[in-house]
Amino acid sequence: MPTYALLISVMVLWGLYPIVTHYFVRSLDPLFLVLISTFASSLPFIAIQFLQKNQRKLISKKTIQALLPVALFASLGHVLLFVGTKYTSGVNTGLLLQIEPIYAMILGVIFFKELFGLGRIGSTLTMIMGAMIIVYKGGATFNIGDILILLAPLMYQLSHTLAKKLMNKDIDTTLILAGRMLYGGIIILVFIFIYDKSLLNLLFSIESVASGVFLGFYLSVVVFLWYSALKKIPISVASAFLPLTALISLVGSSLFLRESITPQHYIGLLLIVGGMIWISKLPATKV
Repeated sequence: MPTYALLISVMVLWGLYPIVTHYFVRSLDPLFLVLISTFASSLPFIAIQFLQKNQRKLISKKTIQALLPVALFASLGHVLLFVGTKYTSGVNTGLLLQIEPIYAMILGVIFFKELFGLGRIGSTLTMIMGAMIIVYKGGATFNIGDILILLAPLMYQLSHTLAKKLMNKDIDTTLILAGRMLYGGIIILVFIFIYDKSLLNLLFSIESVASGVFLGFYLSVVVFLWYSALKKIPISVASAFLPLTALISLVGSSLFLRESITPQHYIGLLLIVGGMIWISKLPATKV
């Protein structure tokens, strides 16, 4: 069926995204890449605002105030992902990003008063165990890259939670995405000016700019396809396909990055995917 073919395509592209990101940050500055990619990913959604004659609303004071928190947490997530993957492996990046449902459940309880029973507690602990197995290196040592990657989904979920509240107020999704990317890029730009504005000299590097633009458009395509799928099927059904991204990340790391896959990775993968499947099979929670 076309809808499910679309959904599978989204999962493949999203599973490969951390692999593609890791490939570029191995040789290019991650902060500059996240700056360019964030601005680039906003362009298709900004174009939609112009087509809908909605561009003034994008820069109105009310919209900026509403979307700045969404953009702040999204940009923090991007920075943590890009910087973190430079200091860890592509396979770790892809697998550790899969713990996002854990944060989704926690924030659902805090912000939306959602209830969950023993099944959700068990599936959450299963995914946490999988993540711990992947990052464990022996002794008490921790890889800073793994820690940053583990924090990235938390930032994304905070952004999604705030965006969901805005969507519940019937604010257009493309307007939210345009503001999230555009204002997020501005936030990252301000940070670079404070942290090390010499990074902006990379604007004269064709390779760095082209790589950032590619990553930005890649992400905007994934987001567009994801929302296109959600228009046709329930989010609970779509989310059941998420475990596929973990498998794609594992295979992609081996094929494209030539990284070795250890038994530790396979065990962590099974626990994380098992936890995700467990969650998808649970009955909907009542609020």
